[in-house]
Amino acid sequence: MNSIHDKEYVCFDDFQKAASERLQSSSFNYFADGCNEQFTLKDNREAFKRYRLRPKLLRDVSNIDLSTTILGEPISWPVGLSPTAFHRLADFQEGEVATARAAASVGSVMALSCVSTRTLEEIATVTPHGVRWMQVQFFKPRQQLENLIERAEKSGYTALVVTVDQPFPGKKYRTTKDRNASLLTFTGHANPVNIDITACKFDNTTTWQDIKWLKSFTKLPLVLKGITTGDQAKNAVECGVNAILVSNHGGRQLDYLPATIDALPEVVAAVAGSGVEVYMDGGVRHGTDVFKALARGARAVFIGRPIIWGLTCKGYEGAKQVLDILKDEVEKTMALMGCTNVNEIEQSMVVHQDYYRQPIVL
Repeated sequence: MNSIHDKEYVCFDDFQKAASERLQSSSFNYFADGCNEQFTLKDNREAFKRYRLRPKLLRDVSNIDLSTTILGEPISWPVGLSPTAFHRLADFQEGEVATARAAASVGSVMALSCVSTRTLEEIATVTPHGVRWMQVQFFKPRQQLENLIERAEKSGYTALVVTVDQPFPGKKYRTTKDRNASLLTFTGHANPVNIDITACKFDNTTTWQDIKWLKSFTKLPLVLKGITTGDQAKNAVECGVNAILVSNHGGRQLDYLPATIDALPEVVAAVAGSGVEVYMDGGVRHGTDVFKALARGARAVFIGRPIIWGLTCKGYEGAKQVLDILKDEVEKTMALMGCTNVNEIEQSMVVHQDYYRQPIVL
């Protein structure tokens, strides 16, 4: 019988299917699950299908340059890795070390989860020239957050990704029913190593004043993750943040939030003229998805679950292959759309499907 490592992977769905066969059901459910009815989880994908592409034809696309900058740092293409937890459940040997090496190999930025299973110092060591961000959130006691930030600063992380949509964990039906999945963090073989999760809890008293405190505590740029509305984006601007990652937590926190590709333009409009950069994650699986997000105002796009599926199947090589597949698709989409660099992407090149149900005026 062929090993899972010998199978051919040509798209993200191939990796997910193989990962579902390889992982224990409790681990797979932990990563794959969305909250409640999983409406938002599903809509993150379905929403991309509601947008149509309008290419510019007969352009010289012999040389495609995907490079851009985020917070002033150059990256090879406008795709990064969202913070996801417990990578050693997918790849016991390396975990986040493999993820970080894969991200660095293709010139992506990696946001390391504060509940990662490899230390932030280990990640810094294996990717000395990589672009590394550190994800944080407000815990009680506050000292754990302060210590984490100080370690990240010393280790050369260049931004903090602040999760703001998790005062409580969202309820996930499959994971709740699976007692093994609900106890994953306490099994010993995949415990978080950057914080003592047994000695702290989510701080559900956090307010915008805490964001201002955080801004004063660190010199690192702040990226707020979890915003999906314009009014909350304006609050973020008033607090002096540097960027917003439009995110509904992969459909894992509050069901019936809007798909992020739908929410994106409202946030972009709300911060216009402020200098605050806008990114998005949620449901990105194809190069066309990346293009649609960029056309709708994102400066960069982030992915989460696909990296976990790649790690599960082939460790570092699987994570890198996931990124290679997406990068190749982004490059081909750019060429077919008539764009040689990200600055040539125009908002008018992506329209909602309802555009074609309106009377045509030539």
